[in-house]
Amino acid sequence: MVFFNSQSNYSQFLKSEFVSSVSLEGGQVSSEFDLSKTDFSAAKSIEQATKQGAEVLMLAANAETLDKALQVVQINQKKLNLLGGDDIYTVKTLEVGREQAVDMVLAVPWHIKGNSQSDFPQKSRQLWRADVSWRTALAYDATRALIAALERNPTRSGVQQALSSSDFSASGASGAVRFLPSGDRNTSVQLVKIVPGTRSRTGYDFEPLQ
Repeated sequence: MVFFNSQSNYSQFLKSEFVSSVSLEGGQVSSEFDLSKTDFSAAKSIEQATKQGAEVLMLAANAETLDKALQVVQINQKKLNLLGGDDIYTVKTLEVGREQAVDMVLAVPWHIKGNSQSDFPQKSRQLWRADVSWRTALAYDATRALIAALERNPTRSGVQQALSSSDFSASGASGAVRFLPSGDRNTSVQLVKIVPGTRSRTGYDFEPLQ
């Protein structure tokens, strides 16, 4: 079962990619639930999922529909496995989901404990005196990539050519920053799982899966 927001391009894209991937692997998405609908019911959705024999609930929610997605988490009562996108990766999910969210797996761009070889987490903590988010790490990567491109050719077209070059590389928060011919970043997704913990001060934490 997939839960998404039909009013969000991000949510629509994430849902479509997930459905395609599941199909390619021989699985099946039996139903899709639109979180943006005014008559959406988390309880009825879970009831339908159970009747149809669903094994996994994928929460492709965005920030605007996070509250409804967390209703699904609470009503599910850990009966079905939970997956989520990076907009579920918030402290609010830990605060509201609590025990019902334990073992949920999320796909995120970066986690501060995801790469033990990187010195970025230590340096960022020294600078900000706190753990930084994946958004900070990706902003750092974007800046490093822009600097490296400018060093090659400090013009508008030169930067574009540098970034699209097959031999382009810049040192980022968790390793080399490279790009595919499509313009997407050439990197793997970091999976994290919600577990009991103290780092977030909510009683629960996101921990990277290796």
